[in-house]
Amino acid sequence: MLKLNNKRCPRCNFKVPKEITICPNCQLKYQKFELATNGEAKEALKQGETDRVLYRKGCPNDVKKSVLVLLTIFLGFTGAHYYYVGRIKMGIFFSVFFCVGVINAIITTVLKLNLSGDWYQIFYLLVMVWGIAIFMWLIDIAKVCFNSFKIPVSLPRV
Repeated sequence: MLKLNNKRCPRCNFKVPKEITICPNCQLKYQKFELATNGEAKEALKQGETDRVLYRKGCPNDVKKSVLVLLTIFLGFTGAHYYYVGRIKMGIFFSVFFCVGVINAIITTVLKLNLSGDWYQIFYLLVMVWGIAIFMWLIDIAKVCFNSFKIPVSLPRV
């Protein structure tokens, strides 16, 4: 089987040989990209400087994989792993759907409401949405364990 010796630039997605150290398209230095930190990316995202942020697979030096794995497995359905790496919008998405699922469960099991008609349709839709969020959480567990979860990183300001 023929093995390809190419990689893609994380900034511009330009295909280059693995031996190249600087992207000929956007001038990104790959060695500096490997040293980029998640802490800098969190600050850049807070300040709205999304052009400074790149996403990499695998954990940078300032993100502990063990913490990320534990957060994803045990609290991932709440979005904790996204909050940990600074991807706040996805964390909010998971948190909202977790709350929707909990409220939905309380209404139907604890209060034992008998739903019919339009309310049953709404309940069914909420269960489906919650199921999709749970499925996404399971996929995130696999991504974190196999180093394909995208973590924002940024180079320090010069």
